[in-house]
Amino acid sequence: MSRKALLSVVFCATVAAVAAPLALGDLTTVRGGGAQLDVPDGWVKVERAADTKTSDPRTLLVAGTKGARAIETDCQVASYRVPDDGAVVVVVGWRDSVLDNAKLELSKLRRGTFECFTGRGAVGQIARKGRDFQVSVMIGDDASLKTIRDALAVARSFAVVR
Repeated sequence: MSRKALLSVVFCATVAAVAAPLALGDLTTVRGGGAQLDVPDGWVKVERAADTKTSDPRTLLVAGTKGARAIETDCQVASYRVPDDGAVVVVVGWRDSVLDNAKLELSKLRRGTFECFTGRGAVGQIARKGRDFQVSVMIGDDASLKTIRDALAVARSFAVVR
């Protein structure tokens, strides 16, 4: 086998290995507030925390791993308990749009992304159907690589439904 052919096989195997954790599991679509996410086995729709301080933006949809739940805090996105080995994805939406985004681009996963959450997080914004949306990912400190990949894939699956 030539070196070029071997590199092609290695590349395809790597892509398959990265996609496999989410692709092999059954996906379930969760919906709320005009948004939807595709979640793998072990993920659930999480009851939204009360948006007491603001009416715009509003939290539209939250999904997380087992043990994720709403908590009382002054922070809108970080109003959820993130299990140490789990993750949470929060979708927030505004009534109108000032963005011109055609594609959801998540920031690099890092600490300090969200006020009120010390773990790793990523965030992206997108405009759809005349509204702006923010999709946020929060990862527990002991989350596996599979959980991290799944959380990022859940965030990227964001779609607007009406």
